[in-house]
Amino acid sequence: MVCARIAEIVLRDERAVIPIGVYNPKLGVTLSLPAVVGRDGCLQVLDPPLSNDEQVDLKKCIETLHKAQERIR
Repeated sequence: MVCARIAEIVLRDERAVIPIGVYNPKLGVTLSLPAVVGRDGCLQVLDPPLSNDEQVDLKKCIETLHKAQERIR
């Protein structure tokens, strides 16, 4: 169902905001964040406002993903 909706967004170039996993070069990892999606794929990743606790938790998550990437290499 979700894949069909994403395909619909792309085919119709809806430029809809949906949570989607995309590589974030600024962070160096792939995360699922709200993004504008259209015919050309992910057009813009949106940075939602986060509380201090949420920012700390996000940084921990990113560090965990970096460590996992290192183990794979």
